[in-house]
Amino acid sequence: MDDNLFLLFMIVIPILFVLFTINIFLFYSKLKLKRVIINTLSSTNSKIIDKNRVEHVSTKNSSWLTKKLNYAGFSMKGAEFSFILISITFGFLISFFIYFIAQSKVIFVFTCLIFSFFPYLFLVKMIKSREEEFNTNLKAMIDKVTSMMKSGVGFEQALKKSIMTCKSKLTQDVFNIYINEKAIIGEDKCFEKMFDIIESKELRIFYLTISIGRKSGGKFSNTLDTLRKTLQDQGEIKQEITSSTKEIRVGTYMIIGLIVFTYIMMNDALNNSLNAHFFGSDVGKIQMFFISLWVAFGIFINNLLTKIK
Repeated sequence: MDDNLFLLFMIVIPILFVLFTINIFLFYSKLKLKRVIINTLSSTNSKIIDKNRVEHVSTKNSSWLTKKLNYAGFSMKGAEFSFILISITFGFLISFFIYFIAQSKVIFVFTCLIFSFFPYLFLVKMIKSREEEFNTNLKAMIDKVTSMMKSGVGFEQALKKSIMTCKSKLTQDVFNIYINEKAIIGEDKCFEKMFDIIESKELRIFYLTISIGRKSGGKFSNTLDTLRKTLQDQGEIKQEITSSTKEIRVGTYMIIGLIVFTYIMMNDALNNSLNAHFFGSDVGKIQMFFISLWVAFGIFINNLLTKIK
């Protein structure tokens, strides 16, 4: 009876939580739209609100999750709600599957919370992948622009040609904002829109270099050449650090492998009593779960400390 009641709660509570989240999201969306309309009306003398101005609100006023989703390429309407729903569903399904194996309510609750964060880790991975792709192609574009400017080609022309020859669609989409909208909204606004869809420190440095180079006078190609050399040196240093961090991670995995090998040897020596305790009893399953959780947490911290910024 208790198990059936628990299974009922496991199904009903997530459904109620999802419905509650949907209502909160819809209420928040309507409230946010009202604030945008009020701010637009109060900041302009016009009584007619341009639809495009409401839709293209800067992400400075957006939530933290919206910014992350934009960086990952998910800028469609309702992306926040979809991501939250996917996270909750993923955590619930994985924990439900583990529950039928471990038959432990404590493990079910913890795995549901833990696996709900896995979609966010995947999102961060996508952001880093897009950033890496963009930065690699940005460096190649700066090389081309610098070479063409030294040959007498203007900056705008050189930039357009380098964008056309770029093999990365992501980089082309980002810089097409600058090419297509600069004459309409200005250079600064173009870069603001570019910052909203890609997380790249190199792009911000490129923007500052353009601004400083044009205002300070002198030969602009020399300023870009200095930036090119700086980014190249940065890439070489990053490569060296990557090699060192890989050695640290390999050492960590070797220690974990040694622990697993030691466990197998001890289990054989004790006539399979370790397996009987950790995988055959309820207390042992919970203990093994928290041991595995602690090891996974240690690996996560190790990756976090060796992360290159």
